[in-house]
Amino acid sequence: MFDAVVAADLDWGIGKASGLPWPRLRGDLAHFKRVTTAVRSAVVMGRKTWESTEVAGKPLPKRLNIVVTRRAGLVVPEGVVVAPSLDTALAAAGVPDVEATFVLGGAELYRGAFAHPALRWIYLTRVEGRFGCDAFIPDLDRDFELDAWDGEQELEDSGVYYRFERLRRRPET
Repeated sequence: MFDAVVAADLDWGIGKASGLPWPRLRGDLAHFKRVTTAVRSAVVMGRKTWESTEVAGKPLPKRLNIVVTRRAGLVVPEGVVVAPSLDTALAAAGVPDVEATFVLGGAELYRGAFAHPALRWIYLTRVEGRFGCDAFIPDLDRDFELDAWDGEQELEDSGVYYRFERLRRRPET
């Protein structure tokens, strides 16, 4: 089992010009760190996310970092795992000391994760606004529903409002 962590605007936009399209949201960054470090975790991200402005090719501390890429010869720091697919990355995260695995994007990796049968939850930050994104995820409201969770509901940073939700796949009818 694994979870996904994503922030998206009202158009399901997640990125622009290899970075986040909205101003720095301190509360969202703290939420991300809290979710992905509550237990010993693995974080799975695509190469573009690894190279993004926010990650900048540096491993996220206190987490096993796994980069998914089909590009041969990607050079990463010691301790970072490179995998050719989501399934290979999930298998690499299955080491004894890892208690939770989180997919962090980008768009292509999210699409695979959202369709994967082992996906448990999506930790979604819904950013109120439209930010002219060039990277998008599918409309999660079609296939997922709000899970009962005590997440913070409405926050504001730098004039941008957002809320945290935890989603689960809708039961098939």
